[in-house]
Parts: sequence; structure tokens; C-alpha cells
Amino acid sequence: MSKSIPFILLVILWVCPVHLVQACESCLITRLGKDNPVRTESQDQKWFFEYFFEQKNYDRMDLGEAHSLHHAGHEVHDKTTEDFHHFIFGANFSDGLSVTVETPYIIRRSLEVDSHATLGKKQSSEGFGDTTLLSTHPLWKFGRQCVGAAAGIKFPTGYRGEKNTAGTKFEPELQPGSGSFDYIVGGFYKANTDRWEVAGNVSYVINTEGAYDFKFGNALTASVASTYLLSSANRKVQVRVGGDVVYQNSWKEKHNGLKNPDSGGQRILGGPLVTMRGGQTTLLASILFPAYQNMGGLHQELDYTWTLAARIAW
Repeated sequence: MSKSIPFILLVILWVCPVHLVQACESCLITRLGKDNPVRTESQDQKWFFEYFFEQKNYDRMDLGEAHSLHHAGHEVHDKTTEDFHHFIFGANFSDGLSVTVETPYIIRRSLEVDSHATLGKKQSSEGFGDTTLLSTHPLWKFGRQCVGAAAGIKFPTGYRGEKNTAGTKFEPELQPGSGSFDYIVGGFYKANTDRWEVAGNVSYVINTEGAYDFKFGNALTASVASTYLLSSANRKVQVRVGGDVVYQNSWKEKHNGLKNPDSGGQRILGGPLVTMRGGQTTLLASILFPAYQNMGGLHQELDYTWTLAARIAW
């Protein structure tokens, strides 16, 4: 593989300043430009559909402590899990342009910490989330390497009326939809040999104010993944194993124009991944564990996150 690969990967990691706040909403952002190997030849337009499941598991807070913090004026949530069922439809064009439309169905589970009478009661918020239109395009190809750009927009289509066990609406952070138009810009690098594939990317999400006068903080994400082909490149089914490292950093969220000190943070996640490609079908699975977490204020930490995906193209 070219000697330029380590340099480009170092650039990708270097541009991520370490200074502010909360994790990105979805691991789909970290996959920009990673899904397909580098193609040096032109190809016909190809449609595809993908179902992508993602679950985040959180470190539970002590209920008594969380309840006391709530009464002291802190915005705390005792989330247990968040499930994202991503439904993705897209097309790959002959010049390398890829366009996708993605709508998630989101289930957020948590324990009640506000009300003393129902302290610790299980509750969930669920519904369709915001729809995202995303495009990626290779800008330069050299041999079996390429560098590309990505851009997208998230539309406020998600449901924002979920209620808790007390019959009042969940806080904005726990609703399926945000009510805001958000914008995505980024870039990616890919390279492969007969056995190895390497992919890295950087993305920046610009969030605007949405429902309930609430604004999520802007988010910066960078990731690098590498996989090794176990079987022969000529086999109909190819199995790859490897690892993924993700850096997430986002700014403070605002409510009614005021910054929430108990929001945001930085995370570095890492773990194994495996992909299986056969014909027009691709399967993917991964699990990531936090190697570093520096959350903003009194903020809940992540235990681990795992994903499982299936794609079919025609």
C-alpha cells in the first residue's frame, strides 16, 4: 500500500481539536465513504437498500444521586439504552457519486429521575426520527486510493410529542425528532490492496435551533477503520475482519439561548468489526468500547455500542 496512507491518516486525526463536548447522534456519520472498496473503473448506476441497527448502552446513574442533582437544577437523564433502526435507500452513480436517504426509528429507554413518587420507573420514548439526505463523491483517484467529499442535510421530520410516565412531554434530548434543520460536511480517504482495506473520514455537523427552543451542539467526528480479507479475493463470498477507531467531540447544547453545562463531551471508541460480501449482499457487524470519555459537567457516560447491518444492491 502506498506510503502516503499513514500521512493522510495522520492528517485526518490531526484536524480533530480536543477541547469541547457531546457524542454524535448516530454512527452513520462515522461511516462516510467507508462502505465500498475503491473502484478505479466506471460502473453503471446501482440502487441499494440497507437496514442498519445500532444500539447504545449507557452507564446507569445512581437513582438517588440523579434525583438530587435534578432538584439542584442539573439536567440529568438516566438512560439505559438507545436503539436506532436505520432504513436507508440510495444509489451509486457511474462517476462515483453516492446519494442516500435515511430515516431512523428510534427507541430511547430510561429510568425516571425527576419525580420522587415514580423514581426509578422504566420509561421509553419512541418514534421516527429526522430524515437525512447525504451524498459522497470521490474527488481524486490514484491507483487503488481515493479522496472524496461528503455533504448532507437533516430535515425535521421526526416525531417530537412523546410523553413520559407522568403524562408530560419528554425533554428534547429524549424525543425521536429534533425539529431542526442540520447540515453535514466532511471528507474521506479510502485505499485497498488485494488483502487490506483502509478508510478514514472527518465530518462536521452544524446543528440549528429546533423544537422547544433547543439546540444540540455542533459535532466533530473522525474515524479510521482497517480490515483484512480472510478468504481468497476470487471467492464469491469475502469475509473481512478488522478494527475501527472513532473520535467524537461536540459543543454545548443550548436551551432558551442558555448553554447547558451538563452536556457535551469527548469520546474515543474502538473495537472489532467484520464484513461479509457476496454478490450484491453485504453484512456488517461491529462493537465499540470507550477508551476515553471526558463528558461535559455531570453527564452520563457510554458503556458500549454495537451495530448490525445488511445491504442489498441491484
